[in-house]
Amino acid sequence: MSALTLFVLLIGIVVGLALVVGLGVLVHRRPALNTPVMVAVAATGVLVAVVVGVFGVAQASAQGGDAGPGTTTSPSRR
Repeated sequence: MSALTLFVLLIGIVVGLALVVGLGVLVHRRPALNTPVMVAVAATGVLVAVVVGVFGVAQASAQGGDAGPGTTTSPSRR
């Protein structure tokens, strides 16, 4: 992975953690918002799972050729 990719990934993790902490503080201060926040968090989790699944399938299909789960390819053939 390139340094730019790792940096973007790190920023995404930091922003995600900030959102989770912010939601935790919101629910702690206003317990009546527990249900709507939990629904939003669950929906976000499903959305992330779908996006990661689609990205994984797209990446696997982009390998093409003889690349498969049991096949080892050299870096020059990618």
